[in-house]
Parts: sequence; C-alpha cells; structure tokens
Amino acid sequence: MPEAWLDDAFHRHVSDDLVLVLGHKIVPISWNPPLVLHAVVSEEAWREARRMGLKVVARISPADYRAALQRHHGRLLLKMAVFGLARHQPEMSASVRFSAPQVFVIAGLVAGAALLGMLKGAGALSFAAAIAGTLFFAFIVAIRIYCLLPLPRPPAHDPPGLRDEALPTYSVLVPLFKETEVLGQLIRALIAIDYPKEKLDIKLILEEGDVRMHQAVAEFALPPHFDIVIVPQGNPQTKPRALSYALQFAWGSLVTIYDAEDIPDLRQLRQAAATFAVAPNEVACLQATLSFYNPGDNWLTRQFAAEYAALFRIMLPALAKRGLPILLGGTSNHFRREALEASGGWDPFNVTEDADLGLRLARLGLRCDVLSSNTLEEANMELGNWLKQRRRWLKGFLQCWLVHMRQPLRLYRELGAFGFWTTQCLTFGVFCSALLHPFLLAFGIWNLTPDSIAKLPSTVPAYLLAGTSVTILIGGYAVAMIMAARGLALEGMRRRWSVIASLPCYWLLMSVAAWLAVWDFAVWPFYWHKTRHGLSSMAVTFPARIRNGRKPTVTGRQLNSIDRR
Repeated sequence: MPEAWLDDAFHRHVSDDLVLVLGHKIVPISWNPPLVLHAVVSEEAWREARRMGLKVVARISPADYRAALQRHHGRLLLKMAVFGLARHQPEMSASVRFSAPQVFVIAGLVAGAALLGMLKGAGALSFAAAIAGTLFFAFIVAIRIYCLLPLPRPPAHDPPGLRDEALPTYSVLVPLFKETEVLGQLIRALIAIDYPKEKLDIKLILEEGDVRMHQAVAEFALPPHFDIVIVPQGNPQTKPRALSYALQFAWGSLVTIYDAEDIPDLRQLRQAAATFAVAPNEVACLQATLSFYNPGDNWLTRQFAAEYAALFRIMLPALAKRGLPILLGGTSNHFRREALEASGGWDPFNVTEDADLGLRLARLGLRCDVLSSNTLEEANMELGNWLKQRRRWLKGFLQCWLVHMRQPLRLYRELGAFGFWTTQCLTFGVFCSALLHPFLLAFGIWNLTPDSIAKLPSTVPAYLLAGTSVTILIGGYAVAMIMAARGLALEGMRRRWSVIASLPCYWLLMSVAAWLAVWDFAVWPFYWHKTRHGLSSMAVTFPARIRNGRKPTVTGRQLNSIDRR
C-alpha cells in the first residue's frame, strides 16, 4: 500500500508555486508582500511572466533552476512521482495487488483445485492444468496467426523531414543504475544524436545512493544539453519511479526513453518528430524497433534475437496497423508529452511499466504506432541474468493483467471485443502459457504414445481433448517458428535453422522464469531484478555493420568527440 498522501493543507500551500516553477519555469526568489520578485529560465518563461503580470528581476541557468528545484521541492516531487497515479487513478495502480472481487475469485479457484486434488488425486490436477495450458496456448497461437496475415501496404516514403526551426523540443530520459560498464558507449551514442542541441534535453537519471555511477558520470565533460537528475532514495526503487520523477524536470514537448546499453539510430528523434507532425492527434506514442548488436555471442543471444525479431518486426507492426493495443518496449518509445501526462505516466509499482502504459493509452482511445527506426541493444548472454530479467517481465505481465481486469466490463467497453481479447492474449495468455507449458508438452507427448491411446476413454470429449492438445502443441511450435524465421529475414539475418529448431528448449526456460515470477509476485511484488549490461565483448565497441544491410549510423568522429575531465 502506498503511504498516505501529503497533508492537504501543505499540498495547497506549495501547489501554486510548483505550478509556476514546473509548468512555466518561473521561480519566486524574494517575497516582500505585496511585491514578489521572480527569476526566469528562458525567453519563453519571461514572456509568460509578463503575460501573468509578474515582476521579473533576473534570469537563471537551467542547471541552477533544477538544483534549486531539487533542493527545495525534491521530496514533494518524489511523492508526487511515486504516488500520483495511485492517488488520482487508484484503479490503474499496481500498488495494490488484488481488488476485493479478485481475491474472492482466486480463493474460489484455489478451493476448487484443492477439492479436485483431494477427490481425484494429483493426476486430475495435472490433467486440469494441461487443459488450461491448451486453452492459453491456443490464444497465443491465434494472435500469432492473426499477426502473420498480410497487412495493408505501407506508405512508399517516410514523412518529409522537418527543418531545424520547425522541430519541437525533445526530452530524452536515460535511467541509469549500476551501469558503469556501458556508460562510455551510451554517452557517445547520445552525443551522436542528430538533433538541434538547443532543442534537445537529455536527462541522465541517477539514483541517490548509486555512488559509483555518480563518480563514473562525473568523469565526463558533458555538453550543455545534458543534465543530471538525482532521484532521492526511497521505495519502490524501480525504473518507472525514476522516470516519473525525472519527467517533472524535463521541458520537451516530445519525450523518449533510452536504456543504458542502447545505441539508437542517429536520426531517430528527427524521424519521430516528423511522424508526429503528420500523424493524427490520437497517435500518442511511436515505438521504434529494438534489435541486438551481439546476437552471435551464444545460443541464448541467438534465441533472444529471434524472439525480438518476431515481436518487433511482425507482431507489434501488425497490431498497431490494425488499431489494437500493443505492449510497449522498455526503451525507444516516443511520446507526445501531453498524452503521456494525461494517461498518468508510468506506474512506479509496475515492473513492466512499458506494457502497462501501452494499455492505459489504448483505454483512453489513444494509439501507439511503430516507427521504422532501429535501436540496438545488448542481448542477455548469461542464463542467470536472463532469468532475472525474464521473471521480472512475466511478473509484470501478471501485474498488468490484474490491474486492467479489475473492471472487466469497463475494459471491454473501452477496448472493444478485439482489443479486449488481444489484451488477454498479450498479458495473462503469455504468462499462463509460459507457466503451464511443461504440462501441455507432457500431456501432448503422452497422448502420442501407444499406451495412452490404449488407456484413453472411449468418449468423444476425451478424443477431442487429446487431438486438440496435440494439434495446438504442434501448431504453436510451427507458428512460432514461422514468425521467428520471417522476423529474422526482415532483420537481414540468415535464418538460423538450428536456433529455430531449438525454440522448444527456450520455451522451457521461460517456464522456469514464469514459476520464479509467481514466487516473486507472492513475496516481493515490486522488487526490480536488475539486469547486468556490458557482458558482451561487443558492448564497448560499435558494430561493424547493422544487420539490415546498411552501414552503421553510430560511427565516426562524432563518437570520439567526447572528452574526459
């Protein structure tokens, strides 16, 4: 449960000042009633102060403005960031795991399972799990087949680029926690971004207690459009908490997020700004394609690359083009700021804040589309590290489903029939298919043995269940392999048939992660398993070529222009 909100009287006392300071960059510096003197950060703030009839006597630098804001209002801003969604939209916050009706339903299911086990034994429970696994697996197969269907032909050309003077201001939020291994690579990639520096606002977001990260960042002489935001210590210590806090200091009308290991396309911001300029207002977010610069490190990275190729090259474009909800990736999603704030922003208690935010935007009638621009990431190459990351993702899918299913009828009305069932597939369907996959696999294999056929009850339902489980199992593998092969082809990678053939082993690993996610959800629902980066030998250099056949966009003298103090 979130702590109590700030005292209302205190909140009213500071709210007017905060609106002035945060919303307009106008800072009261001297009170001598009835005269209050102000300082401004920019020409725009000065014009707004004149319009409001305020007395301006000084101009301060952006760095001094942010330092004063953090010093005087940091704790209040942190409370607003952490508990804002829980206070204003409690039904959308994951700070409470279950609603009262959900507790009642879950208690009934547990009691029913226990009764079934007592009366019929463990075999009956396994049989019931296999039926449930078949059902959820069928949902996933259906959504994948739907995404493989032909799409309307895309436009022949990207939107025309905007001239520098027409480009909007852009904030880039970069949450960093224990990322010293890839910091140099990250800063070089951020410096290389092709966007007018006077309109670019890059926020490096550091946790207050992360001393090594502070020291590492201090070694670099950062350009003026870089800024450091320190997130005060507190719980939950999650990426969405850091993003929500830092957003209050950002001044861009467009906002994007990059992770520590990211190497975005140099012109990605320009492309996003041009796309937003011609897109309807209901397009609130653009998701760039994510792929990896180290897919060849080992079997795990190759599987990860195939999974991302299927997701970002096939599934997300298909869902977006058909106007269905999509679960955003954790990075390289570009937002109209006003839409981001209208949705309530990121939920600090949800460990897949990106997926949750995509659903909330859809429920508001807003759309998320895809951007034909690439961001390279580091594929997880160590099993233990991969399991930590995957169990967090699966725990987050469960959180998302529980939050958005608190009022199922309302969700159905807001998303429509196709949107509602797509949400079921992408959240609870993915979680349960991973959780119950071993049962379905065992049940399907058992149904293929001569002994099982001999013992099968001579009833139509029994034959139908056996045939359906085998069909869904084989069909699920086939569809997933086709999607992976097609995605890898679009990535420009050779179709690694050994990777595609070993996909069932990868799914069994996901089942291990799903069961660990159940434990995490029960014991520490808001804990953020940190993913280590910088493990690949390629993490400290840039790739010789990008897999789509183009020369790398992040190379050259720009990347070497950064100086250390």
